[in-house]
Amino acid sequence: KDYYEIASKDNWIEFRSIVSDGQNAVDAKMTADVDLGSDIWQVGNHYAGTFDGQGHTLKINWNNTSGWLAPFYTVDGATIKNLRTEGEIKSSSHFLSGLVQSAYGNTTISGCVSAVNITSTYDNGGCDAAGMVECVRDNANVTFTDCLVKGKLNATTEKGKESMGGFVHLLYGKCTLNNCLYAGENNGTRWSRTFAPYSGSTLNNCYYLNACGDKQGTQVTKEQLKSGEVAYLLQNKRAGNFWGQELSKEN
Repeated sequence: KDYYEIASKDNWIEFRSIVSDGQNAVDAKMTADVDLGSDIWQVGNHYAGTFDGQGHTLKINWNNTSGWLAPFYTVDGATIKNLRTEGEIKSSSHFLSGLVQSAYGNTTISGCVSAVNITSTYDNGGCDAAGMVECVRDNANVTFTDCLVKGKLNATTEKGKESMGGFVHLLYGKCTLNNCLYAGENNGTRWSRTFAPYSGSTLNNCYYLNACGDKQGTQVTKEQLKSGEVAYLLQNKRAGNFWGQELSKEN
């Protein structure tokens, strides 16, 4: 096989080791749901391969005093697709994300769902939390297509509430969001953005249920989500099934 199969926690840890040891362009596919529990194993070293979740879920339950937490610590020209992340990140620090901490190069994220609930007790500034990518680095270009954020961003201090992003928090490069939905909850105040910072970001056919600080995209209601109207709008008259749901359910 020309890819690494991930069907267990041990497989994820081995995959992380392979990337950390220098084979950072290795491709991987999930063949089962994986629960990492409370053990913090982040894939780092500028991961540059194609990671296909194949519709499976990576679950985490992280509680730590350190920051810079996300399943993928750094990616650089990676493709991440068809992956669902869910669970909890609780930290007394900042720079927290439901999928990627820092993105470099031309990175593509498609068909992904972040249902990670992030809680920060940080009190020395903004919590710097994001639903999908905490920081898009200098000269990087991240493209999100058909992605959904539905986790909660919760800062427990007034300072912490001042800086978070529904999809992207810090944007030093560029990002484009196509047919994306922010359906999460948050308590972001100033310097928070529903999708991404204004400078360098482009939104195409994006919708939100609850704003995260500044409103971006088109607001929808719970009734529109349940009726299937939003899925129809996100499908955007394309051939192939990118967005679907059981009617009467918001998922």
